[in-house]
Amino acid sequence: MNAYEKRRLAHSAAAVIGIDAGKRRHAMVVRPASGEDSEPYLFDATRTGFGLALLEIRRVVPDAQPRDMLVAIEFAGYYGFTLAHWLRDQGFRVVSVLPKHTKHWKEVYHNQRLKSDPADAQTITDLAAQGSFVGFPFLKQVYADLRYLVSHRERLQTLRTGSIARLKDVLQVVWPEFESLCGNFNKKTPIALLRTYPSPQAFLAAPRASVVKLIRRTSRGQLGEALYDDLRTTALQTTALPGAHGFLAGEVPLQLEMIALVERQIAKVEGRMIECLKGAPEAQALLSIPKLGAPTAAVFLGSIGDPRMYESSRQALRLAGLSLITSTASGMKPGQPRISKRGRSELRKLMYMFAVRSVTNERHLPRGTGSRVESEPENAEEEGHHCSCS
Repeated sequence: MNAYEKRRLAHSAAAVIGIDAGKRRHAMVVRPASGEDSEPYLFDATRTGFGLALLEIRRVVPDAQPRDMLVAIEFAGYYGFTLAHWLRDQGFRVVSVLPKHTKHWKEVYHNQRLKSDPADAQTITDLAAQGSFVGFPFLKQVYADLRYLVSHRERLQTLRTGSIARLKDVLQVVWPEFESLCGNFNKKTPIALLRTYPSPQAFLAAPRASVVKLIRRTSRGQLGEALYDDLRTTALQTTALPGAHGFLAGEVPLQLEMIALVERQIAKVEGRMIECLKGAPEAQALLSIPKLGAPTAAVFLGSIGDPRMYESSRQALRLAGLSLITSTASGMKPGQPRISKRGRSELRKLMYMFAVRSVTNERHLPRGTGSRVESEPENAEEEGHHCSCS
């Protein structure tokens, strides 16, 4: 639906209803097509409250049918989702107003930025009546499940990133030189070393043969005595805070335990994503892309929902923040086109990966095609790049 169709829908509605969704209570304003806005009506986020809100709508517009009215809801997290589905079951047309639009409109029109549920409901009504809304994603079960799992996975990844950041902070006091040699905590070797030897003192007290064996086992033979010698030198000459090998060093195993716990949960969520992906009709087409795994396909579908709900590919690009915009031009300086980056960053990264992997090179063409595209070396990403633990 383009901007004109949205305005036409709002102008032809028998009433525009704006609802500010809250955790325990919602605020609603009803604007009939011919008449003044109703007073803000507050109702509880319960089945009884929903029924009272429906009675209030019928009181303000007694002759209008639900299918002829437009309900706009501003969502805060999951608040209002149950109300949106309940209103849809009653026959209402439900759309969504973006919180960012609500914030700016209050400053422009109402000359204030303070938040209150009645004022927000009025602002939502204003925006919806002008056609400033987006469709509410009433997803089929498979896409709804994937979206929930993708959101859960992103939260877990945020927790993991935070734990790694805290681990690095502690190491700056306990063993500052460790990160310069083994700073990639996505690898097994740094994690195994810190789990067994969380401080320079513990590392120096361990037998050389035991440490070298651990390094070789976790790195699959790629690392060994050279790394041990470098770590031993830093352990002997460390600038660690005196006494930091005590209680502060005890936080290192705690953070490692937290990272391991979150990684197990991420693996479990990804397993459920792969299982859920089997029920999506687009799974086979996505998995046909070279080097594309099932978790990546699941994240993509969980991010965009049902692809058949989009009228064109440009809508998906806009959702990912890949739509082109022109930077501000002034005077004699022309604006330069660039991507907006206003959208879902994870989806933006995935769509870029899809484009890169879909580019055909000579390795994927049959012989005799006459292609002049030079093929990349098989290990192009690894060629010329080597670091001991990264």
